[in-house]
Amino acid sequence: MNLPLKIAGRYFFSRKKSGGFNAITFISYISLLGYAAGAAALLIVLSVFNGFEGLFTKMYSNFDADIQLIPKTGKTFFIQQLPIEKIKAIPEVKGCAFVWEESAILRYNNKQTLATIKAVDEHYLALNPLDSNLLKGQLVLKNGDTNFAVVGQGIGYQLGIDPDDQFHYMGVYLPRKGKVDMLNPESALAHGVVFPIGIFGIQDEVDNKYVLLPLGYIQTLLEDSNKVSSMELRLHDPSRMDEVKSALQALVGDYYILKNRYEQRETFFKVMQSEKTISYFILVFILIIAGFNTIGSLYMLVIEKRNDLQLFSSIGMTATMAARVFIYQSLLIALSGGLVGIILGIIVIEAQQKYGLVALQSNGSIMVNAYPVLLKWSDTLMVLATLVFLGLITSFYPAYKAAKAVDASANA
Repeated sequence: MNLPLKIAGRYFFSRKKSGGFNAITFISYISLLGYAAGAAALLIVLSVFNGFEGLFTKMYSNFDADIQLIPKTGKTFFIQQLPIEKIKAIPEVKGCAFVWEESAILRYNNKQTLATIKAVDEHYLALNPLDSNLLKGQLVLKNGDTNFAVVGQGIGYQLGIDPDDQFHYMGVYLPRKGKVDMLNPESALAHGVVFPIGIFGIQDEVDNKYVLLPLGYIQTLLEDSNKVSSMELRLHDPSRMDEVKSALQALVGDYYILKNRYEQRETFFKVMQSEKTISYFILVFILIIAGFNTIGSLYMLVIEKRNDLQLFSSIGMTATMAARVFIYQSLLIALSGGLVGIILGIIVIEAQQKYGLVALQSNGSIMVNAYPVLLKWSDTLMVLATLVFLGLITSFYPAYKAAKAVDASANA
């Protein structure tokens, strides 16, 4: 039998002889409620960050590849340099598409802006489910000999593009390789004309930057039909990105850089993770404040139970065993409050997922009506581990005082 644990349990549920709670127990329960509120808030906030991360990952996943291959040096590479058939033969690979990205000037109806052309081959739209992101017009890049453009809504707003207007075309000006003729500067630009047939909306970072065009058309404008700037791959199971990435790296060698979906938006996801970490430490600080109540209540309990400690000493209880009584007492308070808070947090998270209790004002790129939340059991374990740690920390001083009291009684 664990005697210190049993004594700690008796102290935790102790009452006055008259039936009411004593002041020390009351303060302990206040600490318990503080732990419960802090644990619930911590779990809910972490779940909100998980929800937003999942939401943005899903939004970007319609535009970004599961794995992107780019050259280690330079902007472009020859398509023939890649072992295409071996890459396609990998069982996890669903398909691949070639892409050429280039900065360009766009002109439409007496307006102009800078943008990034993302010229894609015929497989891109089949592999990337952009239909759900189409806001207006059609998702078509080529029909016979006619070339079309699908623009991000930010670009569309800047140029005032209307896909239903059949009388205005969009001019595309791309930098051409070679020497610039100072007498004719425009010769440094390759010029083409396309009809903007659709507008998509994903996220501001994408919408304000990208325009989709046919790869063959851009290669013709630039007079370079053998090069691309990247190859994008879709997988049957995106959760195996890292495994496939390793297999591909061994296949293509060190001449190329492979990036999974998160590495393609590395800055964005690092910011999200940093905000989540900062929020975690802020809420842990609140839990530490609740822990000070525990230190006070346990120290008062040591004073109140001084006679008990002398009795424990007379029956052979060591100072270490006496200290463990108050360590267990602190852990009982922290874990009881933490479990109550975790249960409350899970209830709130489930209710938010099902009923959308807290509304979120949507903008053009975020099509949700309520704050997204996603419960991860790893976060639940982290909250529980945090409470155990705080329970141990807050027990040190009271446990030290209890051990000292037993030593003093034994030496008397």
